[in-house]
Formats: sequence, structure tokens, C-alpha cells
Amino acid sequence: MNLVIKGKCTSSYDAVYKDFIELSETRAQCCDESKTTISKIDNNNFVVLLFDVDMSKLKEILSTPERAEVIKKNGISNEMFQFSSLG
Repeated sequence: MNLVIKGKCTSSYDAVYKDFIELSETRAQCCDESKTTISKIDNNNFVVLLFDVDMSKLKEILSTPERAEVIKKNGISNEMFQFSSLG
């Protein structure tokens, strides 16, 4: 399953991006990290693309204290959508 995540933060995109990069090793446990992309919309909005996601592992990772701290620190909220190739 592929996911697009529309995210918002109360900190800044730069703060979110820093934490996003630092947590790439654990994220690799639930998706193809080589294809993962994060893009800035503006200073408080961003989009993430995740490919070949194992949803049960993703939920497990998102429920860890480390992720909870990052989410709280940056005031992150998001919406997740599934997508697939048109071709």
C-alpha cells in the first residue's frame, strides 16, 4: 500500500524535516524508505509519500514514545490517503 500524508505543524517545516530525517531508520521498518519523500508546502504544511507500507508496523511505530514526543513537540496533525499508480 502507498500513502500520501498531508501534514500540518505548529513548529516549522524545518523542525519537522530535521526529525523526519533523524527517524528514517525506524521508518524503514514499515516502508520502502528509498522511495520516501517529504515536501514543503509552506512553513506549517507538508506532504509525505510512503511506498510499500506495512500498515500494522506503521501503526506500531507511530505509537512509540519517541514518535509521540516528536508529534507533540512539533504540534503535528495529519490526514493519510492511499494511492496507486495509474499505469
